[in-house]
Amino acid sequence: MPPLAYKDENRNIRDKGADVLGQVGDRRAVGSLIKALGDEDLLVRQHAAESLGKLGDGRAVEPLIKALRDNDSFVFRL
Repeated sequence: MPPLAYKDENRNIRDKGADVLGQVGDRRAVGSLIKALGDEDLLVRQHAAESLGKLGDGRAVEPLIKALRDNDSFVFRL
């Protein structure tokens, strides 16, 4: 996620940033998206997980496995 979007106080900006990165398909975003898996907002976490899945980068496997334990099942809608 772009550095400014990742740190933004507005959850909508963090959410849209995580969502758009999956659509763009740039694997340079993997590190920021992995960090976003720990965001306080469930929509940010959900979009980060979806975007990581779209990118298909192996670096995201372990963080996504850990994120499966998220307290909110909405993060991983199947």
